[in-house]
Amino acid sequence: MFNQLTYKTKIIYLGIAFLLFLILSFKLAINKTWSLKSQCTEIENHMDQLKTAPQQIALIKSKLDAIDAKVGDKKIEQVNFEALIIEHISTFCKNNNLVLKDYPGIHQYKQQDYLTETCKITVEGGFIKLLRLANEIERNFSYGKVSSLNFYLQKNFSTKKNELLLEIYVQNIKMIKE
Repeated sequence: MFNQLTYKTKIIYLGIAFLLFLILSFKLAINKTWSLKSQCTEIENHMDQLKTAPQQIALIKSKLDAIDAKVGDKKIEQVNFEALIIEHISTFCKNNNLVLKDYPGIHQYKQQDYLTETCKITVEGGFIKLLRLANEIERNFSYGKVSSLNFYLQKNFSTKKNELLLEIYVQNIKMIKE
């Protein structure tokens, strides 16, 4: 039967058989080799990352320490944030003739492994002195950072004068160690 075919038909059948052989060999051998090669490359990349892991951990720890320093976290375990902020502000108010109007206490918010302590303080006085107070807390109070300032006027009905008030929000973020 194969002897009766023309050379043109034989070449077509040979081409089809060659294509089928290529497809079959790709499916059986080459495809598996490529997948194994890609897995090997991924594993090698992962190994390279693992070699530099101690350096990356040290870098991340230093960045975390820098962030802790910026948000006010101290290494002292039992820091009484409330007493420190009241002492700092009352001393400044006494020295600069400011009046501490309102102190509702500390609001604590716990999320995952962190405790955020927010202290709202309202002080009355002149604009420049209030700005100096905000600057003093921002620069010299290392146990927390000023997160917000709000200046506003309030009418004092007993003296019938407007008073300038400043609301200062100071936050301290602590890592909870259990």
